[in-house]
Amino acid sequence: MSENTEVIYITGSGRSGTNILKKIFSLHPDVATLPFESRFMVDPKGIIDFYNTFPSIWSPYWVDSKIKELEHFLTSLSLNTAEKAERTRIAKATDPIGLGITPPPYAGWELDTWIPGYSRYVEELINALIDYTYPAIWPGTAEGRVNNHMYFSGRKDKSALAPMLSKFLDQCVQSIVKHQNKRILVDDNTHSLLFASDVLSLTPNAKMLHIVRDPRDVISSLKKQRWAPNEASELVVWYRELMACWTAQKTALARDQFLEMRFEDFIGQPQKSLSEICAFLGVTFHEAMLDTDLSKHNIGRYKSELTSEEVARIENELSHVFSTYNYL
Repeated sequence: MSENTEVIYITGSGRSGTNILKKIFSLHPDVATLPFESRFMVDPKGIIDFYNTFPSIWSPYWVDSKIKELEHFLTSLSLNTAEKAERTRIAKATDPIGLGITPPPYAGWELDTWIPGYSRYVEELINALIDYTYPAIWPGTAEGRVNNHMYFSGRKDKSALAPMLSKFLDQCVQSIVKHQNKRILVDDNTHSLLFASDVLSLTPNAKMLHIVRDPRDVISSLKKQRWAPNEASELVVWYRELMACWTAQKTALARDQFLEMRFEDFIGQPQKSLSEICAFLGVTFHEAMLDTDLSKHNIGRYKSELTSEEVARIENELSHVFSTYNYL
């Protein structure tokens, strides 16, 4: 990363307050944000996926498949074509929630708009990953390709991939902050904490802010999300595994790479909390950051939305989380 650019990853379990904290940081004069989660780093088929899976196996077919999978995924985020927008409209008109008929993936993402040069950076990354191309097909080649060429790459471990992937991420970050005339990027891809070690190793000037929220309120909110289970018994397992993964991840981090803060403490003392966060991140606190309505925080929502049996199960099975973060 360049010396004058930093990245702040706001992360959490989901429904823990990451969106509101990003909104607050968007009021800071030095901070750039995106109006959505960029997704390309931590989603399946994205940067971290490729970083971990590409070195694990090698064959000419594996190489061709994995690099093209990454290329297709990154390219699919670049522009929302008219054809894709129409398919999305039809799907949502038929099923607004999207559980019955799934709309096109990443409908509405237009990273070329928000990250000027994004498509060029993708092309440069793919060219760096391949040693050469050659006209060929194999039995698993996707149907309908015209003038198919396969990608070849020799074996590459994570140490070989890291400079290429870091360069791509740095290009994207610097493009965003330059485009918005800012100095720092705040990224709120919720589940970055699950890959914290790799995320921070590929963006070495970055820091991570983990927002923790009462597990009962988290699960109460998650029940209503289309991307999560809607049974408390299933969500306990979901949340437990997520927090176990984070606990394992943070043992590999330096103590100055991450900060954990309870959502309830932040809501109760926003100026004190923001001052602490800013001090940790190395940014100046600005009074404008307080110009956000925090009254709709939904603290304690579980009391009216969960049954006593559900609450008891959550408290019993997640007792270690309650103890670690002082939710006793």
